[in-house]
Amino acid sequence: MTDLIRRFSGSVLIPVLLVTVVLSTGGCGIALVTAATVLTIDVVRDRREARTYWDDNKAEVEIRRAVAKDKDIDDENVSVTIWNGVVLLTGEVPSQRNIDTILDIAKSHNHTRQVINRIELAGRTNMTSRANDSWLTARVKTAVAASGTLDATKLKIVTERANVYLMGLVTRAEAAAAVDIVRTVPGVV
Repeated sequence: MTDLIRRFSGSVLIPVLLVTVVLSTGGCGIALVTAATVLTIDVVRDRREARTYWDDNKAEVEIRRAVAKDKDIDDENVSVTIWNGVVLLTGEVPSQRNIDTILDIAKSHNHTRQVINRIELAGRTNMTSRANDSWLTARVKTAVAASGTLDATKLKIVTERANVYLMGLVTRAEAAAAVDIVRTVPGVV
């Protein structure tokens, strides 16, 4: 019961704060109300505590910013995804030095519990490859949702170079079901 109260109270606090901002900004109100609604639904459906959800999103932004601002990192195409303090790094960079710098940035963030490095030492992928990854992510989400055995909103699905990564707080049975579903999607490496 305490978890439900904590989760519910956290999910109410965020929209209340956003609605306060909406009322004070005038013309941008509709967009902010929509964002508040989506955020509320997302937080309520998520198994993470509201605070963890917030901290994960904040850490993602901060790590991305730090990577983008670092002048020692050249031509990076790196994605940062965080779920429950676990940082997944995907993408490609031209040198091992870049990978090491990005890893140091991710590991040094105070919200990081673990870093999973899937950054490739390679040139930047082209638009066709990225579009294929987006299409593959959509097909995986559709397959998971259509299965009826797993709530697709409980998973974060990341695709890079046709490799699909699943993140989430799930039971062992749900994890096994998700992997079995994803294996059947054509194009998954």
